[in-house]
Amino acid sequence: MTGVVTDIFTYIFCLTGIVFFFGGTIGILRCPDLYSRLHPSTKGDTLGACMIIFGLCIQSGASLDTIKLLAIVFFLLLSSATCGHAIGRSAFSCGVLPWHKEGVRPLPEEVER
Repeated sequence: MTGVVTDIFTYIFCLTGIVFFFGGTIGILRCPDLYSRLHPSTKGDTLGACMIIFGLCIQSGASLDTIKLLAIVFFLLLSSATCGHAIGRSAFSCGVLPWHKEGVRPLPEEVER
């Protein structure tokens, strides 16, 4: 019976991870510029990968593999936000302007650039 419960929880976590990956992909395709695409790419990929790894942790049980998988989750959570911030900051310093709707005046700081 416990094998069936373990498999069900593994499937639930992995399917939830796939949904987050799919949502992040749709967000990347729908967002208009680099700055707004950073949010779904970092959040969707991080949550999707973490959910799938948690499903693998449930499947592997209490072993050394679980500790390694949790270390991967820790470094994934640490690096994803850092990389997203670095990409946004470097794009801003290179002069990439945020998208704005036509007919709406940009902010005065953007005009001075």
